[in-house]
Amino acid sequence: MDAELYEVRAAGRAVYVDFSAAHSSRMPVACSVCDARTGLTLAARGEDAWITCPAGHTTRDWRLTGEAVSEVAATAAEAGVDEVPADAEIWVRVRATTGSHEDIA
Repeated sequence: MDAELYEVRAAGRAVYVDFSAAHSSRMPVACSVCDARTGLTLAARGEDAWITCPAGHTTRDWRLTGEAVSEVAATAAEAGVDEVPADAEIWVRVRATTGSHEDIA
């Protein structure tokens, strides 16, 4: 993956979708500081990916990958939108391995 910056602003919700489990699962993408679930910006440069909430907290989540953010950014660009509207839900494909998250605020 290149080092280009990808960003996606969401007026509505984004959810992690895991199709690797026996049954697919969904979990909301949220700020780990204030639990904001709408108005998030998903961003990535290379494999480094992060979430910024409307309050300005910037956090990482092990489920979020640079590849997933670039896919969502490409879809938004194809649709011609700068911000994914509130009535649309962003599906973020989950990373297959576990890890930990850290706050970078």
